[in-house]
Amino acid sequence: MKINKSNSVLQKVSVREVAAAAGVSIGSVSRVLNGNGYVSADLSARVLRAVEQLGYHPNANARGLRMGTSKTIGCLVPDISNPLYASYVSGLEARLQEDGYMLLLGSTRGLLARERELIKLFESRGMDGIIATTVNEGRSESEETFARCKIPVVIIDRDMGSRYDTVLLDHRNGIRHAVEYLFSLGHERIVLLTPGTEIRPGRERIAGYKEAYQAAGRKIDPKLIIGANPRLTSSYDDMKALLSKPRRPTAIIGLSTHVLSDATRAVYEQGLAIPADMSVIAIGTADSVGFANPPLTMLRLDIDAHARTAAELLLERLRVGPQVPPRHITKSIDLVIAGSCASNKSS
Repeated sequence: MKINKSNSVLQKVSVREVAAAAGVSIGSVSRVLNGNGYVSADLSARVLRAVEQLGYHPNANARGLRMGTSKTIGCLVPDISNPLYASYVSGLEARLQEDGYMLLLGSTRGLLARERELIKLFESRGMDGIIATTVNEGRSESEETFARCKIPVVIIDRDMGSRYDTVLLDHRNGIRHAVEYLFSLGHERIVLLTPGTEIRPGRERIAGYKEAYQAAGRKIDPKLIIGANPRLTSSYDDMKALLSKPRRPTAIIGLSTHVLSDATRAVYEQGLAIPADMSVIAIGTADSVGFANPPLTMLRLDIDAHARTAAELLLERLRVGPQVPPRHITKSIDLVIAGSCASNKSS
């Protein structure tokens, strides 16, 4: 079989041309490419050889209409420049690829209108489902947008009601363990740097922090709980102000993004050392603190496992349909001890 490829790059090859080049019917080409129906080994080899030599690529939209699936998943994140969200996307993409799905990413930049626009886009493009995390949690407009969505949705680490499959992180117990560990080292004035109560991770971390203090019978200083929104404020200024007080903090728990690096910059500028003068616990992935010196004690977020679980929830939903009740899975967070915490010298 000799095939002229001279125009294959300039114009789209049709299934009819593949059939003609292979000397078979269009139906035979369809059976080979879609994997349904019996075809002989010889016929299959001829079709696949023609496909390769002509550079044929099936029309994904047309195939999706025929098969009832586009094999694409939409993903919504607030800010792809955030390393934690980038890690999520990487994990989601890897797991979905194992089942032959592609991921289409949309960054909402925290804007409700953008979130609504992307969800409509995903639906109009015939995506099979959506995996989403939002910063508009609790806002009726956002909840209504998701409620109107006609394709399956998996929510990552947000409280959006019981109607969706959801994967959560146990921030509350993670922070409680971290605070109790610092108590055991003699620390009492512990700074918590976290997004505020407008989203679930912030609410749960603050709740865990308060529970640890209350269980130990210690007084909570609200000024030590800092709602760090990296898009609006810098934790550097907040930390610098706290360090100027007569009773300065002696420990920090914070996200291992520039939220924590800004805070520790203020610590170093005051001539303080980690961990001799300030103990530090990072919240993040192993990669995000890999180059820290000293090595950071951390509340380790296994983002890859979390993302894989979210992807598997959606894949299962696509298999079983809407008749099975939504599943809600909570993943634990481990406290990993390293070299950034020490006993409080002033206790």
